[in-house]
Amino acid sequence: MKFLPAGKLLLDTSVYIRYAREGALGWIADDRAAIKRTVLTVVVAAELYAGVRHLEAKRHLDALCRGHRTLGTLSCPEPEVWLEAGRMLGRYARLYGSVRMADHFRDGLIALEAAKQRATLVTENARDFSRWKMLLRATGRALVVLDSRTVTRS
Repeated sequence: MKFLPAGKLLLDTSVYIRYAREGALGWIADDRAAIKRTVLTVVVAAELYAGVRHLEAKRHLDALCRGHRTLGTLSCPEPEVWLEAGRMLGRYARLYGSVRMADHFRDGLIALEAAKQRATLVTENARDFSRWKMLLRATGRALVVLDSRTVTRS
């Protein structure tokens, strides 16, 4: 098991979904310091809104977004990031074969936002994001990926 690293954190959609469904990642709710250093990208928020099926869940998500906006930790990709995500998706397809844009474009945006924020990307999809990490490294940028299933309380 690993502890959360120091510095900023960006939680992938998979982490929020696991927490909402199972409450399985207690370190999110229990570690106030981790909450304050967590960046929420609007890409993740949009994915979460797309999955909301109940008014109560929407209200919780609204509050999460308001909280991040208030803290100044709500992040939105700039136009250049969107363009770079498209270029990286092209490289991804050349390296790994056919790729469905709908399946991978948002992950590219999330990876780019984590790199831009110099935040550790916490995800259940560490294998998928390791490919984005490699693509980012080729452009001189760093991405730190942490599998949320290996995290324990400090």
